[in-house]
Amino acid sequence: MISVRPAKHTDFEPVAALMKDFMVQHHHWQPEQFRHRVLGLTAAIFQTWLSEADELHLVAQMDGNVIGYAMANRWRGTGAAFVYPRRGVFVGTIVIAPDQRRNGAGRALFVALERWATDFNAEYIGLSVAAQNDAAKSFYTALGYDVESEYRAKTLRHVTRMSSVPE
Repeated sequence: MISVRPAKHTDFEPVAALMKDFMVQHHHWQPEQFRHRVLGLTAAIFQTWLSEADELHLVAQMDGNVIGYAMANRWRGTGAAFVYPRRGVFVGTIVIAPDQRRNGAGRALFVALERWATDFNAEYIGLSVAAQNDAAKSFYTALGYDVESEYRAKTLRHVTRMSSVPE
């Protein structure tokens, strides 16, 4: 059975492993945005993340093992429409261990994220997804998330693509 709880500092190692997998996959899709330097998550950085007042860090567990991680932050400014101030939540990261995908962990994390957003009296929950991540796009659509805008970027400087993950 999957359970969701707030992340703790002692979750650093399994969360760091999940984040490494996340970054490697995204680097493969978008090498200009995800370079080796973003793979440098340390226990101290993770502890700093956990201390942010307007952020929520969750882990999904099964049989006592961390199999998923999500991070979201509260937003009191302008939303995606850029027309009027909106109170919302932005999901910055959600990652599930590759061998645990499609078992309900992502859905369980979103239930908790949406509860947190509702308690905050948010008007919306936003997120960003890599254009190449068809599985995530299908998942978000199944949860009721619509495409509201399209983010575009122009690469000004190319960097060397990683051929392997630094240890």
